[in-house]
Amino acid sequence: MKDECFIRDKVPMTKEAIRAISIDKLQIEKAQRFLDIGAGTGSISLQVAKLYPQVEVLAIESKELAVELIQKNREHFEVNNLNIIQDKAPIKDNIGKFESIFVGGTGGNTEQIIDWAYDLLTNDGNLVMNFILLENAFEALQLLEERDWTDIDMINVNVSELTKLGKGHYFKPQNPTIILSAKKENKA
Repeated sequence: MKDECFIRDKVPMTKEAIRAISIDKLQIEKAQRFLDIGAGTGSISLQVAKLYPQVEVLAIESKELAVELIQKNREHFEVNNLNIIQDKAPIKDNIGKFESIFVGGTGGNTEQIIDWAYDLLTNDGNLVMNFILLENAFEALQLLEERDWTDIDMINVNVSELTKLGKGHYFKPQNPTIILSAKKENKA
């Protein structure tokens, strides 16, 4: 889905190329339920809901403006399999188990969110976290390595888009994004 298709405002959005890589690492095609924590504009949730209409999608976002954008985009893209909870993760409600979880924002609760995600994932479930700050990414990496996560992988993605400038063109860079992925150990 193209970035320009989304209704936008002053809310962070995971850009098109980063969404493609992150969604691929989530292995949604194997999922029945998907959770997006710190959903922002909901670009990940919305793209998953649109591409996989058989998957139940749940987005958690604390900011009211962001929740309103997700609702507007849900209507805009005509998706019926996306539910939204306005709250700060981790939440206390019993929301069931998920095969895939994406974390777009931790709100400073990285350790609690990683532990909560582990409890919410099914065995062999996939976790993908995106970061722009190195310190946050390395904190999450260390936490994953200290716990029962497997297949831990971290990549840094730099994307630039061809942009017209006067009579010529240049590649306008986006923020580099660190994509951290892991799998819940199968203890069966």
